[in-house]
Amino acid sequence: MKSIAKLFGTILFFMMILSSCSDDQLLQDDNNERSLEQQEAFLGAKRSCGHEDHMHELLADPVYQKSHELKFEKLVEELAKPELRNCSTPIIIPVAVHFQNVTGTNQSCLEQLVNTQIDVLNNDITGTNSDVSKWTSQAASFFPGISNGEACVRFCVATKNHPSGYGLTNGDLAITVNRTNGERVNNWSGYLNIYVRPNLGFLGEAPLGGSGNGDGVLIDASTFGLGSGCGNVRPQAPYNLGRTTTHEVGHYLLLDHIWGNGCGIDDGVSDTPAQASDSGGCPNLGVKSCGSNDMHMNYMDYTNDACMYMFSNGQVQRMVAYINSSLNNLKNKASSVCEEGNGGSSNPGGENPTTDNGNDDNTSSDVCARVNTSNVSTVNNTSVLINWANIANANRYRVRYRKQGTSAWTVVGAPSSQKTITGLTPNTVYEYAIRVHCDSGWTSWSRISTFSIATDDDSSCTKNEIKLELFLDDYGSETSWELVKENGALVSKGGPFRDGQNKVTKEFCLADGCYTMYIDDSFGDGICCDYGDGRVRIRDGAGRLVASSNGRFGYFTYLDFCVTNGSARLIRERKDEPKKTLARKIKKS
Repeated sequence: MKSIAKLFGTILFFMMILSSCSDDQLLQDDNNERSLEQQEAFLGAKRSCGHEDHMHELLADPVYQKSHELKFEKLVEELAKPELRNCSTPIIIPVAVHFQNVTGTNQSCLEQLVNTQIDVLNNDITGTNSDVSKWTSQAASFFPGISNGEACVRFCVATKNHPSGYGLTNGDLAITVNRTNGERVNNWSGYLNIYVRPNLGFLGEAPLGGSGNGDGVLIDASTFGLGSGCGNVRPQAPYNLGRTTTHEVGHYLLLDHIWGNGCGIDDGVSDTPAQASDSGGCPNLGVKSCGSNDMHMNYMDYTNDACMYMFSNGQVQRMVAYINSSLNNLKNKASSVCEEGNGGSSNPGGENPTTDNGNDDNTSSDVCARVNTSNVSTVNNTSVLINWANIANANRYRVRYRKQGTSAWTVVGAPSSQKTITGLTPNTVYEYAIRVHCDSGWTSWSRISTFSIATDDDSSCTKNEIKLELFLDDYGSETSWELVKENGALVSKGGPFRDGQNKVTKEFCLADGCYTMYIDDSFGDGICCDYGDGRVRIRDGAGRLVASSNGRFGYFTYLDFCVTNGSARLIRERKDEPKKTLARKIKKS
């Protein structure tokens, strides 16, 4: 633990004229004169954070300055308490996400995008992200005696008792679309607010230590969530893995940039080595400054999303201490706005299956019937399709599922009486339940049922065999695909891929019907031809060509096709035009 003197040195540091983000501010100021292509190239050139300039503005207010100093006094007291190692009951932080100035999207798509982002945030802060293995297997040896952190904290997108005036009812996720302005909305006090807005000119910003008074973190729409995005909310490489939100939430929980203000003034955390300045791109392990190895894989540096994958244990202690000392309003709010047992945006609910009696607070089960029966059919080794009878007067449905024996539910929306669940583990038993929304509220959850996907050695397909052949250009990290049935059910998806990866193949066993293969490029220049000979082929089980694309498109090409009794036919290709002007060399520098 750093000394009290160093902690107060940090206070003085933020009252000084800060310089390490000054270049970001200059870039931001002339952003209005940039074309869309230039804006995207600018964002791709190097991570940029408006955090320090934002703090300059806040600290100009004497009242805020006084309260900011008090945060550090409380932190010192909290850090002096014994560290609690047991994590049987995590701290729950309620979250609300506010999309501002977004176009070309819908609520269902944004809900899925929010779920992916909060899953990333939860995994990152608890140290359960899959790429933390890079730390344990490679990077840790460069930092003897330092361990990665695992916070006993979970973020939950609120699902009930929403503020009025935003069109939300109990059971809805706390997501607003074009209903708020700015970076503070008093009505949403008690929440960690995430404000998502396109074309900021920087990737994100947050106060050094949030207050929970309607404030929050501001995230550029090009860096929020995973996948192909929704409308003009489109994650763009190399900041398309959700780590900008992790970085800015770190600031909100009182973490400074890892380099502090250079070798002389660090970030106030004892186990993050001193560092001269920010890092960009993906540096090699063993890069040194200030006489020690740089921890450039830390979420509080400026590296690409794929190259940051850990908080230190000291950073985690600091964040938890800050929550306990200054954000009790968020902790207290959680019990009234997050469903019992909720541990994240994708985990509302969570009653113990051995004691579940079907009851649920804030429901209106007498308005429309509860789902009583359903069936599950296997789509592939990692996906199932859940069907149930359509309920009269239903507006929409929700399905929640979890591995049997675990406590956290994953919740997904369903506009109709079926839902495809993907990303499952074969030979694993899952529990699931369904609830219905009518005009006056949600029903209680249906009784818990189970399913599993059994695998065997017989890989023969008794339906329609279809094979995707995706030839990538040099920038596979920009490309992703989704196969969707005509009713909107997701069959499978893949990507983004590695830069330099040549070809991707995927086989499907499809029921009779019509489907769309979506191929998306996050940079907007397709997959052919200046940077590789990318193209798309869809073949049937006999190897015959069903559909193809020459790869010359902008952000997307969609191939609509139908399969019946072993035969397949192309319906049409839909695509946009590629950009006329590219700044690829700047973007990839």
